[in-house]
Amino acid sequence: MVRRTGQFACACACLLGALSVTRARVAEAQVSAEEKATAEAVFEEGMRLIKQGKFAEACPKFEMSQRVEPAVGTMLYLAECYEKTNRSASAWAMFREAASLAETSGQTERMKTAQARAAHLETRLSWLTIEVAKDAFVPGLQLRRNAVLISTELSGTPSPVDPGEVVVDASAPGHLPFSTKVKVAIKARVVVTIPLLAASPDAAPAAAPTAASQDGASPLPVAPATAQAGNPPPAQSPAPAQAERASPIPWVVAGAGVVALGIGTYFGFRAISKANDAEELCPNGHCLDESGETAADDAHSAAKISNVSFALGAVAVATGAVLYFTLPTKKGTQVGVLPMFEPSSVGLALRGRLEL
Repeated sequence: MVRRTGQFACACACLLGALSVTRARVAEAQVSAEEKATAEAVFEEGMRLIKQGKFAEACPKFEMSQRVEPAVGTMLYLAECYEKTNRSASAWAMFREAASLAETSGQTERMKTAQARAAHLETRLSWLTIEVAKDAFVPGLQLRRNAVLISTELSGTPSPVDPGEVVVDASAPGHLPFSTKVKVAIKARVVVTIPLLAASPDAAPAAAPTAASQDGASPLPVAPATAQAGNPPPAQSPAPAQAERASPIPWVVAGAGVVALGIGTYFGFRAISKANDAEELCPNGHCLDESGETAADDAHSAAKISNVSFALGAVAVATGAVLYFTLPTKKGTQVGVLPMFEPSSVGLALRGRLEL
């Protein structure tokens, strides 16, 4: 709506539909009879290896069977394999997931068994904290634990890990990578601090070419013509009249749109990062603890902000382009951009004054 009361107001708004969480659930393909037969055969092979005490060989069998046809019984045997091979964190997580699945499927006895085994393992867990130094958060920083990408937002948060050797890597564009290897013992708590990454020599900006003198010596600065003795400074050519009269309104509107697009991009990447965290903390849709649900909620919020910012940015940029070609120009133009919120819309309001 445009109102004329000595001033003019140009309001740009966009209707936004319901926003859903970025991580959509993908429908699982129906397992064929042949795949079920394969999963059953692999499961039986894993059972045979367990009876022989070959737990390290049995674990991959149960993992394969669980991927094809997930089941509480398979998860319990897989957790048993992990525990027998000193993979306490993996066993703890698998017992917790089995307990959750057993509860939802009404298998009370298996739920109690899995919960008891998880509680027993929790007292023997090993913990690793990856802590990024305050001045080490450079743009594009990526952290990996045993080659698995982890979010930088987990900096300073202890995570359960399997005992043994753990490799921690850090990398960022334009910087030399950092890598360290630590030995994590049973029940140990280890902290790895990521320092400020050194700048890569290859990333240094190339020096601007300078005109060299004929004898190879460095050129001396040349005084501008206005500084030469006896010569008055040349008269500056006046700016075109059109430039003097150009209204700043289109540039302000388009600039606000670019800022909104930047905000949308930031929160878009944040939503993707949070969705990945939720996927890692909630395998097969079952969250191991409250941090998984928190990550999913954060992904939803970031996605909502990103969508709103992108919508506002697109409208503002388009409006700025239209105003550039249609708005009368005049000196003394005053303009401002304000956010506008209504029950059914979100937008930007451009308000200003023209001396027509």
